[in-house]
Amino acid sequence: MKVKGVVGRVPAVTDKTKVYIAGGGMAGLSAAIFAVRDAHVSGKNIHIFEGRESVGGSLYGEGTPDTSYFTFGDWKFHRKVYNCTWDVLSEIPSLDQPDKSVTDEIFEYNDKHKKNARSRLIHAHQRTDNAESMGLKWKHLGKLLKLVYIPESRIENRRIDSWFDPTFFTTNFWKVFSSMFAIEYWNDLVEMKRYARRFMQDVHKMVSGRAEVVTPYNNYNSMTEPMRKWLEEKGVHFEMRCKVTDLDFKPVQDELTVERFYYARNGKNEKIDVGDNDFVFVTNGSMVADLRRGSVTEPAALESGKLDGSWTLWENIVKKRPGSGLGNPANFDSHRDQSAWMIFMVDSRDRTFINLYEKFTGNKPGQANMVTLTESNWHSSVLVPAQPHFRNQPNGRYIWAACGFMPFEKGNYVNKKMSECNGEDIMTEVCGHLGFDKELPLILKNSTCVPAMLPYVMSHFLPRKRSDRPQVVPQGSTNLAFMGQFTESGECVMLVESSIRCAKIAVSNLLNTGEKVPPVYTQVNNPLALFKMLPTLLR
Repeated sequence: MKVKGVVGRVPAVTDKTKVYIAGGGMAGLSAAIFAVRDAHVSGKNIHIFEGRESVGGSLYGEGTPDTSYFTFGDWKFHRKVYNCTWDVLSEIPSLDQPDKSVTDEIFEYNDKHKKNARSRLIHAHQRTDNAESMGLKWKHLGKLLKLVYIPESRIENRRIDSWFDPTFFTTNFWKVFSSMFAIEYWNDLVEMKRYARRFMQDVHKMVSGRAEVVTPYNNYNSMTEPMRKWLEEKGVHFEMRCKVTDLDFKPVQDELTVERFYYARNGKNEKIDVGDNDFVFVTNGSMVADLRRGSVTEPAALESGKLDGSWTLWENIVKKRPGSGLGNPANFDSHRDQSAWMIFMVDSRDRTFINLYEKFTGNKPGQANMVTLTESNWHSSVLVPAQPHFRNQPNGRYIWAACGFMPFEKGNYVNKKMSECNGEDIMTEVCGHLGFDKELPLILKNSTCVPAMLPYVMSHFLPRKRSDRPQVVPQGSTNLAFMGQFTESGECVMLVESSIRCAKIAVSNLLNTGEKVPPVYTQVNNPLALFKMLPTLLR
């Protein structure tokens, strides 16, 4: 069977076909689900290799009532844009309502719990602002619309601030757009273009949060756990604490066929010979590689050794086949000064912070996706989700979180770089911006704050050429596919949808399922969408 862009012959799927998946994030889990559901591969013939103790990638979470709670992030979703996400989750039963799919559960939850933020931005001197005015001038609007329609090939490998003048980055529009999509002015212009094309039709809902949907609990509880449970029931093997280190290719000109798969388990190096009817799916690179946590009293360390393995695996693959269209990992994993950011999660044992936040902003927990501190040297935003945020979170425990896009800058209220701050320092900085100085001692006394440093979490946003990321199925591949945020799928990076789309493309193309991959969603050519968009941009 021939696949478009593939030189060699793709193996047929048989009852003996094995699928080896490197990486247990959303791409890996989704690939396994699609392989079982669409390609009818037996679950017992699928192996997911994950270097950590738990799956989920950036959708990981943990915590018990006797400890504290922590997640890597709290990703938001969109009903129309996330076609592949709703596809894969439509197969997975909810843990709380097994007669309903996770997709149905998420939609029903958001129909009942609608967002309607009262404050979206916090300016200097604790001035709240719901961005009634976007602050755009005609020159800004012209450049924004031109960006939406210009071909990507004409603007690749450029920073966003090479397109807009400095005044654009002072507008409310940029403050909302940047914080919502976690994109900064030094990031890739093509990626901003892609976000604008996907989401601008709902710009009138951007501030209130009504365009997005959330999971009932944190993403790990609501998505990752039911996905893993379904796969385990199908017999899929989870090879935990197994770090994939390298691949061998058959020495065939103009063909990319994996013949051997290397991994390390508990310090012991092992290998698997890949059969003629087998497939290998690789998550190349990682947003959360080498994440390190701090504590209330200790800052989070910046790890630079690429110890988690996702980056060295990609580097090893490229060395084996230079010039084969397998991308350029050095473009993404060598600029930690631009790719690192920090998150922190606070587990409070009283409602002091929650009550103050609600009174000050007018936002009930979960009513706003986030509030952005526009004067923050760290470029911080605060998230107060609906409670409980964890399935096993007891009454009397309250979770909130924040992030900082510029962790190597000194705080406005704490004379330290964010990277040098422990949990107590970071809470002090946030409360300073919000004006909670009087209540700060009580907040510190009753809260556990865990800061975390992620060296590569913004690396996929770095300016790049299209060739810096491999195609999902590279030219000449017969049994290898790449997945994740550092693969070219045509979708915006840093979306869960991007990872799941890669998995859908990989399984559909290589395993010949006959399942069509839905087109990437956009409404920028719809006159009605433009009619709705322009009044908001001009207000």
